[in-house]
Amino acid sequence: MDRPLSDIVVLDLTRALAGPIASRLLADLGARVIKIEPPDGDLTRAIVPRVEGMSTYFVHYNAGKECVSLDLTRPEGRDLLLAMIDKADVLLENYRPEVMVRLGLSPKDLFARNPRLIVASISGWGHGNSRSDQGAYASAIHAEAGVTEMVARRRGELDGPRNDPMSHADTYSGLHALAALLAALHQRNRTGKGQAVEVSMAESTLMVNDLSTAELVGVDPSSGFRAGQNWSSIFRLRSGRWVNVTIDATTDGGFGVWAKASGNQHWHDDVRFATAADRVRNRAALEAEIGVWVANFDAAADLERAIGVSTVLAAEVRTVAELAATEWAAERGAFAEVDLGAGHSVTVPQSPWRFSDADSGVVGTVGFRGEHNHGVLRELVGLDDAEIARLSAEGIVSSRVPQWRRDLHGS
Repeated sequence: MDRPLSDIVVLDLTRALAGPIASRLLADLGARVIKIEPPDGDLTRAIVPRVEGMSTYFVHYNAGKECVSLDLTRPEGRDLLLAMIDKADVLLENYRPEVMVRLGLSPKDLFARNPRLIVASISGWGHGNSRSDQGAYASAIHAEAGVTEMVARRRGELDGPRNDPMSHADTYSGLHALAALLAALHQRNRTGKGQAVEVSMAESTLMVNDLSTAELVGVDPSSGFRAGQNWSSIFRLRSGRWVNVTIDATTDGGFGVWAKASGNQHWHDDVRFATAADRVRNRAALEAEIGVWVANFDAAADLERAIGVSTVLAAEVRTVAELAATEWAAERGAFAEVDLGAGHSVTVPQSPWRFSDADSGVVGTVGFRGEHNHGVLRELVGLDDAEIARLSAEGIVSSRVPQWRRDLHGS
């Protein structure tokens, strides 16, 4: 079957994560994505672990893309990109706002070559404001946007905040950028005209924080049905595994469920647990007693059946690898293999959509830096091998493809 974006060509200037996740998903939807890297490459190529010299992190977010390496700081490199713009539908970048202007690649410059182009930009704080020139990594945005402080406070981290290992601000920004540029493509279909869209990491992080509005009210009640998932308790099963139970034992409803399920109705007469406020103060003692009962079960499913309330879920705490080995993962096709060649592959998470009348999903290939220079520059720019060789000799075009890979493809 055809893929939804099989007629779309994307020039991807992004690095790290916020941009590459958006362009990886565009590739999964069928777009031809050409990743354009500087001579020193995307910094995530250096992240370990590696398989056959390829960073698994890089594979995760750059599978399915063609890889070209240009020095855009030199006029000939810039001109090559502009020539490629003529045949592109989307240019995606995540530089600081002034960088594209300095390179002579502002939206105005790009629209002069292709008025139907969609220029999608991701930055830390957005364009045209007092913080636009500030760099941004996920941990910096988490700190500034209230995430780091809020998590520390809700977890009771009295020894100081700690960073989350996941790059939420990057991934959310990439997903918002994907939505914005798809909307812009849809509008172009109506108007015939391209446009620039830009997304800020700070606003993306605020938008997806389901507790942000409650934080803005300035009231943090100690008891009652509160937003957020951190109130779900985690207990140890008899098997030694951990289980997350989606209920807060301090609320009236949650307390009642636990007391009934465990056969401990006498808890209602315990002065420590008389009210929700009492249960909040004595949460550790209450959860310790619940934990004694939970320890009678070997599996999360058994515990869930014993609780017997459809809205309460018991979920085993697993690693990613453990989930990948489940029957569900096989049935769903939730993971895919990206072939590196010579018998080596890297497993990556599959994109989440399934279409009734279209194909989608990760394209199981990944490129080394500059691996597709010749094919892309011949097709999109019209250069011959001699001209590409000259540009390579002068460092305007560059590549770093392992010998084993070149031997594999006979190049």
